[in-house]
Amino acid sequence: MKRIVIVFFVLIGAFSQAQVFTHKITAGEDLSSSNALVYALPQVMLRLDVWVEKIDYVKGPYASYASRLLGITDVISADKQSFRMLNVSLSKSYVPDPNQLYYTELGELNGKTENSRFLQMNESGLFMGFSSADAISGNEVEYRTIEITKKGERGFRYYADANLVEKVDTIIRRVDVDTSSIEKVSLKYTKIEKDIAKRAQDAATSYMDIRKNRIDLISGYQEIAYDAGTFSMMNNELKQMEDDYLALFAGKKMLTDEHYVFYYTPSADQPNIIDPIFKFSEDLGLKYLSASGGEKVSIAIKSSGLAEKMMDAETTTKISGVVYRFPETAEVWVKYGMKEYDRQIMTIPQLGKIQTIQMGTNVFELHPSSGGLKVLEIRE
Repeated sequence: MKRIVIVFFVLIGAFSQAQVFTHKITAGEDLSSSNALVYALPQVMLRLDVWVEKIDYVKGPYASYASRLLGITDVISADKQSFRMLNVSLSKSYVPDPNQLYYTELGELNGKTENSRFLQMNESGLFMGFSSADAISGNEVEYRTIEITKKGERGFRYYADANLVEKVDTIIRRVDVDTSSIEKVSLKYTKIEKDIAKRAQDAATSYMDIRKNRIDLISGYQEIAYDAGTFSMMNNELKQMEDDYLALFAGKKMLTDEHYVFYYTPSADQPNIIDPIFKFSEDLGLKYLSASGGEKVSIAIKSSGLAEKMMDAETTTKISGVVYRFPETAEVWVKYGMKEYDRQIMTIPQLGKIQTIQMGTNVFELHPSSGGLKVLEIRE
């Protein structure tokens, strides 16, 4: 206990030598004449990656003949779409908080002391503290591309076949000569196009032939010792042709994987919230909130309540020292009906409380992500 008291008085003694002053920036404030450094405290921006699978059901051109010709009843009877939300993941990045901009007057610390220190800033303008030169570092941001991947083709594969059939008409002409009658018979040959019923019958016949040939191949009916590679190739080709002919009657499905990205920045005055981000429906897919239909997919935030026990420091006037923020932790997850996705605990700086630290000859460093105090070195 005695050691803690001694450290406390050392801190007070060091703070009394402060030479740094900080002031919060107001909207439209002109800083061109100020010999000061502008910095921002960080805030979390959440990224929601959403993966959706779209299924297109396409009716086969011979669907109405499937039951009569092949005995198939489980067929796609009409074109339609359905959607399935595969997954939702949460990630975070730290960006400058536009409501927490400050400028710091460095005074004699700016190159006029034997104890040279550097103000650490990352590429986003986030303040990282006073430290020696070898402690300077920055953050990197990685970007990902939104992808849409299609599996399958919407059209059907028709194998080449004759579309014209020969029609034979028998023409009988009767010629009367005196009291006798003579009949002359002639044949008229014409070419006509097959109707859809005939094309369906031909496709069903081809399907059954291919299926029989594949069964003969697998069962070894031909009594030919094919090597493994040849056997596999022949079987796969016959299976593909069999599936193509069957799709003409049963229909087909086409899958499309869609990847969406949404960005959400939690509000500093709402530590506990369920906020809708987009809508989703198995019939309509992913839609924006302004669209009609669909159920809302929301982001849920439940803070730990630690920051509620603290008070924000007064920042409307000039402050002796530097402003930082004591961050808050919270549970964050995505909510869709009774389902939950990617529930995790995050540090969310903007839900925390503003604090100040005086300088003097001390060296300190802030966490570049949360804006909280990371290291404090007391120098006498």
